[in-house]
Amino acid sequence: TQLNKISLKMSNDKSFDALDAYSDGWTKGDSAQIYNLLEDSYTFSGLPNMRPVDKTSFKMFWVTFRSKIEDVGGPPAVSSDFMVLKNSILRELGDYVVESGNWEVRNFGRGVYMTAARNGKIQWKEITMKPWNEERETSNSDENKGKDCIRSLHTFVKK
Repeated sequence: TQLNKISLKMSNDKSFDALDAYSDGWTKGDSAQIYNLLEDSYTFSGLPNMRPVDKTSFKMFWVTFRSKIEDVGGPPAVSSDFMVLKNSILRELGDYVVESGNWEVRNFGRGVYMTAARNGKIQWKEITMKPWNEERETSNSDENKGKDCIRSLHTFVKK
């Protein structure tokens, strides 16, 4: 019905706004801005050798995460210039809005991210990650010229 379409549109508008604010929080490294947008069932996953992080564990994870990044030469934990997001794509999928793109944290890593929002709250974020130094080494080697750096994504898209 028309009322359901209007309701869905309003809900998705809130989700677009939530994704904008959430991405801005990651760019600035502002954990409070990120945390306030999380759904209670939120999960963050994709970092190597790490279990998914739920909303309850997010604040403690963030302190450790920023500290480790600083330790390897990344942006200082107090810096508001934390992450670069680019090549973002946003799509409505029913009552969800999904954003995907590339992320990069200087001297730490880079990869692809995907985030989902529903009813103005962030449901989950998943990333792929390649360490900063590994990315630099492999992208300059002759054996990788012309190859996809994220084979799994390429395989998924081709199917």
